[in-house]
Amino acid sequence: MDNIKIAVIILIFPILLSAGIFTIPYVLDYSSNIITELAVLQSGRWLWGHIISALAFGWAIIVAHYISRYLYYNEQNRIGTFSLYLTVAGGILMAAGMGADGIGPVATVNGGAQASVFFEGSGMIITIIFMVGIIVFGFGLINQIIGLGRIGVIPDIFVYVLIACAILFMGFAALPSSMGLYCIAYLSVLIYGCLSVLFCFSET
Repeated sequence: MDNIKIAVIILIFPILLSAGIFTIPYVLDYSSNIITELAVLQSGRWLWGHIISALAFGWAIIVAHYISRYLYYNEQNRIGTFSLYLTVAGGILMAAGMGADGIGPVATVNGGAQASVFFEGSGMIITIIFMVGIIVFGFGLINQIIGLGRIGVIPDIFVYVLIACAILFMGFAALPSSMGLYCIAYLSVLIYGCLSVLFCFSET
């Protein structure tokens, strides 16, 4: 398989995700509807930041497909299939959550109401979608890392480091502020950037 092509496809995900996350206006505390509402007033950045982030998780599904094909090619069918299912499910949930959280408040404001109406109406639904999505996605990523470690794409020591980063990737989603999102963006660059470089040098 063309490792350089896979490396480029992998690298697009953290670039898209970081672009989306850093476009979203800074929110000190997402649990405060008043603070979040002020960020929504910057409607262009709020909307496009969330849409780009949603597209990033859509792209992550394509990344998972290519990694799974690579694992199949190297006779790691079971972990390839399992990781693909998890990553696809998590990616869909994250894309849906990001899209709803971006479009919903802006549409509410454009309709003449306050953004807090949307946040109060949606309650914990979007938060639950985010949390379930990032956990499922993270476990899919961990299985991809394990599978790539088995076939020698990732050196043993890097397997443990990247798994630790994937766990942090999931954990920072629990921070109810933009700092949590920023940490997710940084970790996505670290994890997927490493995977991209390792694919470039892999001979399997």
